[in-house]
Amino acid sequence: MRMSFGSRRRIARVACALFAVATLSAALAGGGCGRGGVPGVRRKIVVLGIDGMEWRLIDPLLEEGKLPNFAKLIDRGVRADLRSLDTVLKSPTIWTTIATGKGPQKHGITDFLKGTDEAPVFNSTGWRARPVWDILGEKGYTVGVINWMVSWPAQPVNGYNVTDHIVFTPEDGFERIEKVTYPEELIVELEPYTRSAAGTSDDEIAFLINGDQWRTRSVPSVAGGVRQLKIIYANDQTVANVAKHLLESRAQPDFFAVYLNGVDVCSHFYWGPMDPSSVDIIMDDELVEAFSDVIPRYYQRMDAIIGEILELIDDDSTVILCSDHGFRGPLRTPQGLKLGIWMHGPVGVLVAAGPGIAPGVTVPDASVFDITPTVLALFGEPVGRDMDGYVLSAMLDREFLARNPVSYVDTYEEPGGHEQGEPVESPFDEEIKERLRSLGYIE
Repeated sequence: MRMSFGSRRRIARVACALFAVATLSAALAGGGCGRGGVPGVRRKIVVLGIDGMEWRLIDPLLEEGKLPNFAKLIDRGVRADLRSLDTVLKSPTIWTTIATGKGPQKHGITDFLKGTDEAPVFNSTGWRARPVWDILGEKGYTVGVINWMVSWPAQPVNGYNVTDHIVFTPEDGFERIEKVTYPEELIVELEPYTRSAAGTSDDEIAFLINGDQWRTRSVPSVAGGVRQLKIIYANDQTVANVAKHLLESRAQPDFFAVYLNGVDVCSHFYWGPMDPSSVDIIMDDELVEAFSDVIPRYYQRMDAIIGEILELIDDDSTVILCSDHGFRGPLRTPQGLKLGIWMHGPVGVLVAAGPGIAPGVTVPDASVFDITPTVLALFGEPVGRDMDGYVLSAMLDREFLARNPVSYVDTYEEPGGHEQGEPVESPFDEEIKERLRSLGYIE
């Protein structure tokens, strides 16, 4: 993000990496100015960020055999609760914490918007702490980051960075803008892999909806639910397509991270039809009938996407799957139901498997602060003492830890810290705010 990317030292490092690979295609495939870490530690790490996953919804589906790829990860690794931040803190704040190991007072991303509902949307200019992929890239590891929250405008990395603005497609009426990807030319290659809501057919989303009456009946609430589902489907399909294309067309980076938010958005929009007793409004019978199974079926869709990505990664990859928070129905208070942020649960999901992970162990008191320190430790790199999280040593292989004890460095930030820049205005800001309003996050 902005932070140290703007410094002369970092610009020189990026130039070094690009010069070393000499051509764009080689830069995208990987490469860099060498790899750090402890001698003998050679692995690749994949982080799958799934917004809003909830164990209480996962476990029944696991028991029914409906999440086979999720089950395989758990069977060969570990599962744990992942403690979130305060429930009134929103997803951009939490995903930035996951990426930095630091709280919002250090990393600077405190909400969706910087101030009131009329304020600009936070973007990458607001990061005051370095994400883990930036730290690793400077050490010579190749990195690939796709759709991470608050990632536009794309900042330079030692590999590729596909920002969260990749989902705004021309077919849906959005013009392509600058810095959607790094390298910027990468967007041309990725265009054919993006999907639009306008280009999503009824048949593609039919497996999520009950019956066929929704195809022909014009009940406004049902028609609105269908439109929203096409947006959710298209956004996640864009991210999945881009991730698969990059894994298929070039060498897997040492660090590869993908963020998908369809589970969270489905949970906001379709919780009422799934559990009508949780809301104090009378819903159309047609709405409940059509959308009562959207959420569990979308979990199944997410399982399929996870499986497609896992099929393409190298066998020596360590996989960390995490969510920023859990999910629950609307919060009942004496003042009435609270939606939006109040539907977030305090505990998210953590699953890890692969080299360096001790299968079947208990992982106590894991939190969103701990992902970045643990990733650094798995690479054999020091953890910043100024990070707020800890290495999840309980889930790491004993032999690995014996060979590579956790080490520390005071900080990875530049002397004097990094000023928070003002958000860069995006032509998509109003669309983003409209989506936030529909989710109940802003007025």
